[in-house]
Amino acid sequence: MKYIAYCRKSTESEDRQVLSIDSQINEMRRLAERDGVALEKIFTESMSAKAPGRPVFKEVLSYVEKYPCVIYAWKLDRIARNPKDGGEIQWKMDQGKISEIRTHEKTFYNTSDDIFMMNLGFGIAKKYIDELSVNVKRGIRAKLEKGEWPNCAPFGYRNNITNHLVEVNPELAPHVVEMFRLYATGGYGIREISKMMYEKGMRTKGGDKVGKTKIHIILSSPFYYGMMVKKGVYYPGKHEPLITKEVFDRVQDIISGRYKSRPKKQFFTHRGFMRCNVCGCTLTATRKKGHDYYYCTNGKGDCAQHKKYLRSEVIDNMVADILGHIEFDEELVEIMYQAAKEKIGINEEYASVAIKNLSEQLKIALGKQERLLNSYLDGLTPEDVYKSKIQAISNEIVTTEEQIKIMESKKKEEYSTLELTKECFLTASKAKKTFLDKDKYGKRQVVENLLWNLTIENQNLATYKLKEPYHFMDRAPIYKDFATLRVGRDSNPQLPP
Repeated sequence: MKYIAYCRKSTESEDRQVLSIDSQINEMRRLAERDGVALEKIFTESMSAKAPGRPVFKEVLSYVEKYPCVIYAWKLDRIARNPKDGGEIQWKMDQGKISEIRTHEKTFYNTSDDIFMMNLGFGIAKKYIDELSVNVKRGIRAKLEKGEWPNCAPFGYRNNITNHLVEVNPELAPHVVEMFRLYATGGYGIREISKMMYEKGMRTKGGDKVGKTKIHIILSSPFYYGMMVKKGVYYPGKHEPLITKEVFDRVQDIISGRYKSRPKKQFFTHRGFMRCNVCGCTLTATRKKGHDYYYCTNGKGDCAQHKKYLRSEVIDNMVADILGHIEFDEELVEIMYQAAKEKIGINEEYASVAIKNLSEQLKIALGKQERLLNSYLDGLTPEDVYKSKIQAISNEIVTTEEQIKIMESKKKEEYSTLELTKECFLTASKAKKTFLDKDKYGKRQVVENLLWNLTIENQNLATYKLKEPYHFMDRAPIYKDFATLRVGRDSNPQLPP
């Protein structure tokens, strides 16, 4: 008779409270010493037993085929947690290949009572695994329904270990936005984007280039516009989206082939944003001797402007000059912001008083409703009188609650609008410097965010149009710094040269 031990621990959550393999080995040796026997062989395995296919467990079965054995194990669930493996053990005991199974709780012999108890133990282990799986799935589903991501954060995000939520990774998120933007143009393939993003500093955790497969997964994931997907079911997420739904849909159209676009082998910052002021055709671009040139396509066949080439550096200066028109002194922006904030504070004080008064009215109406109901239940108020008055009071309650909601919504909306307005002015103030400091890809992004189009005639800027709300800023007075606006109010005013 051979005496062997089988020690197993899974890295999964089901075995979180189980002794380590080293601890199990020590316990099995103590049991063997207590029984006055020596262990011939100790089998160890780090693998879940919830499904058949453990390689070391198969070695144990092969071993007992050769030598009848007594098996030492910490508990029965270390040996089997699924019906197939449990049946294999029972069959080996019926054949006499396994004479006993000794655990720290009990020794199981090849008797009907012990076999029954052993099967019961295997069944309990199986039920535990099944319930654990159900509970885990239920927990994942509950978290998704609350808008929380239950797994490791996708590329561009990171897990917040404090609140267990997913938040934007400020280092990687801009790369994700840029990948979507580039691919949405229809002019870049995934291989090209992988190369471009590597040049921009995007890396994996190991410092390598992000591969095509990973980029394809990123571009196909609804997570980036705020939607989580598990097994085909969509859940709105609480995490901050990196892109809009429109950008995501366009990218999916390109991936699926619904949107056809001839790939552009070269990148030109201003291509697609300029038209000829004479014929209305789009300006295209070419690269010669290391410089980018833009010219009219002459699509109508009767425009002489297509013979006039315009260097990209000249267009950069044109755009910078346009962006200079919406440049504001940041000190002035801050003063306007604080003044507006103070005004909102006054409005907020009025709103708070109004909400307080409305809340008092609501409280009185609810009191009336309760007293009328009690009077009716006590038989003091006739039914027809009760119905007419309760309807009037109910209407008053509903109206008052709606007024409170409107006032509270206005308070929040004013602050939100103010913050967005300040951000727009700061963006406009920094637009020219940002444009000049960026590379050709960054310049393109600034142009896309602020400009609609430019028209060119005789190699000069003819017309341009800024996007909302920046076109309103373009109409502001030419002197927009605080010092100039203060002229006339100081004791010694000085006009700018």
